[in-house]
Amino acid sequence: MKKTILIIVATLLFGCSATPNLSTEAIEVQSENLNKHWEMMSKSFSFSSPSNVVKRPKGYVKVRYLIDSNGKVFNPAIVESVPEGVWDDQGLKAVKQMEYKPSESNINRVPVYVTTQFYFGNSV
Repeated sequence: MKKTILIIVATLLFGCSATPNLSTEAIEVQSENLNKHWEMMSKSFSFSSPSNVVKRPKGYVKVRYLIDSNGKVFNPAIVESVPEGVWDDQGLKAVKQMEYKPSESNINRVPVYVTTQFYFGNSV
């Protein structure tokens, strides 16, 4: 009985986690070349932020992430932020809302790693 419960719990914990769909090995692309591979499905998006964001100094966050063969975003990681740590939560929140479709030249849906910079407050 304990073994059955352990198997059920393990299946729920590990079997339901999302994993990227990779048709081939992911390649690294520069953000200015991303549209040659993937196009953002929505050009703009918004999300609610905690009320304390207006008190934060202006800054930016660079986030590196994987776009899988289905256009879903995985493994976002902060690679740089100024001021350090101040806008990380909002940068990660923005990336998690992004979804892509393959460009006309990306018929094989090649997954990519890309780093995108987000500005917060007024432009830095």
